[in-house]
Amino acid sequence: MKTAATSDTSSAPSDRTGRRWRVFVTSFVVILAPMLLWALASPMMSAPDEASHAIRAAAVARGQIESVPWDQDRSLARAEVPRSVAHAHELSCYKFRPDISAGCVRPVEGDPTDIVVTGTSAGLNSPAYYAIVGLPTLVMDGTPALYAMRALSAVLSAAALAVMFMQLMQLPRSRWVIVAAAVAVTPMVLYLGGSINPNGVEVASAGALFATLVLTLQTPASRRLLWERAALVVVTAAALLSTRSISLLWVLIIVGAALVFANPRVVAGLVRQPAAWVAIGACGLVSGLTVAWYLGLATFAEHPTANTGSSPTIEFFTMVLRTLDFSDGLIGFFGWTDTPSPSFSIIVFSFGIVTVLVAAVAWGSRRGKFAVLGLALVMVLVPAITQAILISSIGSIWQGRYMLAMMMCLLVACGLAIDDSDQRPQPSASLKRFVITLLALLSIGQVFSFVSTLRRYMVTVNGGIEAMFMAPSWQPPVGWLILTAVLVAAVTVGAQLTYRAAFRESRTAVGPLDAARPEPASAA
Repeated sequence: MKTAATSDTSSAPSDRTGRRWRVFVTSFVVILAPMLLWALASPMMSAPDEASHAIRAAAVARGQIESVPWDQDRSLARAEVPRSVAHAHELSCYKFRPDISAGCVRPVEGDPTDIVVTGTSAGLNSPAYYAIVGLPTLVMDGTPALYAMRALSAVLSAAALAVMFMQLMQLPRSRWVIVAAAVAVTPMVLYLGGSINPNGVEVASAGALFATLVLTLQTPASRRLLWERAALVVVTAAALLSTRSISLLWVLIIVGAALVFANPRVVAGLVRQPAAWVAIGACGLVSGLTVAWYLGLATFAEHPTANTGSSPTIEFFTMVLRTLDFSDGLIGFFGWTDTPSPSFSIIVFSFGIVTVLVAAVAWGSRRGKFAVLGLALVMVLVPAITQAILISSIGSIWQGRYMLAMMMCLLVACGLAIDDSDQRPQPSASLKRFVITLLALLSIGQVFSFVSTLRRYMVTVNGGIEAMFMAPSWQPPVGWLILTAVLVAAVTVGAQLTYRAAFRESRTAVGPLDAARPEPASAA
């Protein structure tokens, strides 16, 4: 006798597989477009630590997996890379100097294809992400190779976010979680996705893993569909674990949060399925390899002692009190922490985030509120605990973007909590107008952040829009006007598709949902 989790789906519409993967493809294209635009609009090596990440990627792609100290600076990992990649350190002559434009960049001296020795601060990171992103340097040289590395990183990030939206759309109730997930895709998420930095993949894969686990634990599936979900769990977990050492903690938190939304009957069926155990075993193997890397292979660097004089206890409470001070980094704090989003963008995205949180508290289900509270505490405590541990060794290093992965999961959990509740708000005409207005404002905030960042690099923070037209010191490829126009089109399409997905006529999930609760007719 088949369980609910493995019931036959022969009666399901034949296009269900096509429908969910069409959602993936559409989401992928809509998300990838602004990431690629950010990749073109940002000067080379303008993203945080991008030069070190680029060098690490080029080294790993050439088989330099193990990190060894560089003789000239033993806090850095030694890397043998093409001169054009090693020159990346010289491309960020404007970092920490918002009064200097990207026009200060000078071309590489000597043969750009020569292999030279340099150092990278990314040597402690897992090599998996870099092994993929560094591939373009094997077949391309100079600036085109660096842009290709950004594009490949954007493809990885966009694919993970597309998986997240695809999985959320298959839930029996997915109206408000789609809106919440759209709010979570802040300008910083798109910016990092279009840079050579594992932070972008970390954020996207965290959302994808959370959405896939919730769907798997909450809704029944055929054997074939269950194997698909198991594969996506393994892939997204592996992608997350390949980013930063703290990703091990993120995986545990995401699993715990997903279990809160689980359907006990579905879970009971899953424990008897080979796909579930294969996924658990594969994730365990990847986690073990990740732990082995951080505990053994990567322990080479001699970090300078900060000697700040601040005690861990004082630092902990200071960080708790400063929680909201790091919120800019969740929305948009670009470059080398020298280019904040304009006030309009900060205000509209803050409003969107607060609105989602308040709605979850007001209308969320009991178990949903529990998940939201837990993730909110993670947002407060993890930075404080981490900084308290590190203050005596490497000083005060925390940035808001380090919690983007958890913010993505927090807002998705808020949407899940609302959809999970019988008290959720119904889509009245006034509520639909509110959502349309919110999405429009968020889209404008995306454009404002984009143009403001372009202005900083083209004419410095002291320059104006007129100078961008008349006397720019630097121009991105194809010109800033074209890039901005395409971004306007991309975010407009994204907002429209988000609204249509949230308020679509059919509330039937894409996959087989024999045990799902039907959506009331009044909600259509």
